[in-house]
Amino acid sequence: MKDRGSLSKAEAIVIIVIAVAAVAGAAYVIRQSPFHSSVPKTTAPESQASSSTTTSSGPLTLSDIESLNSSWIISLGPPNSSKVIVVVYDPECPYCSLELNATLPFLYYVSENTSQARVIFLGLPIHEYSVQMLEILYEVYHLYGPVAFVKLLDANYAYYTRNIELYLNHETNQLIIPTNYTLIYMADALGYNVTQQESEVWYPAVEEVANFLLSHNISATPALLAFNETGAPVYYEVGLEQPLYIEGNLTERLGLQVPGLG
Repeated sequence: MKDRGSLSKAEAIVIIVIAVAAVAGAAYVIRQSPFHSSVPKTTAPESQASSSTTTSSGPLTLSDIESLNSSWIISLGPPNSSKVIVVVYDPECPYCSLELNATLPFLYYVSENTSQARVIFLGLPIHEYSVQMLEILYEVYHLYGPVAFVKLLDANYAYYTRNIELYLNHETNQLIIPTNYTLIYMADALGYNVTQQESEVWYPAVEEVANFLLSHNISATPALLAFNETGAPVYYEVGLEQPLYIEGNLTERLGLQVPGLG
């Protein structure tokens, strides 16, 4: 993982409010359908076919998430762990960038490194290129595995956070955002051979997961939920928060063993 930036929460919120329009609080909220007419709705593989679309409006439980098609769930760590952290993210969301740029190492440590918890990533596309970027991330995950997914997402958020820092420090006149094109470039640099055209097969997954989240009243990014067993979440956070606050709460609520925390 790359070294993390030193932006404070206050600095981050100030710069993004100035630089990016349509900000609501410290989270991005869907105000209309996240799916763009320019994105082709390709036919899903048989393994992705959905038997029905959920219409539930109740609180989200782990059982609800596990009822999703397994190919739509990006997961790190032990698949049968009763301790589960769910990350609702958008690869083009600046708040997601700032929060996950700092917390991805923690999430990777408790899942892939130490097998203490399972971490699930559910995409919620809100921005212009989000759908295409989520398609690419699905493609990398399914072709190259969870570690490759984390490396690419980490590179994407490190790039975005660095651009926010440059703008904040007046070293550039424009905040440069990541797109599906920069994500493909990063994937290629990491040795992952993917194309947008091939990745479009994951459009149904992106659409169904987004609709699933919206049906459970989750419409903003970033969002973090923690489950201990299959009931309601023991922790739920929406919007930009200090990394140590998030990591400390997750460690305490799930009974994790993390050096320097708990």
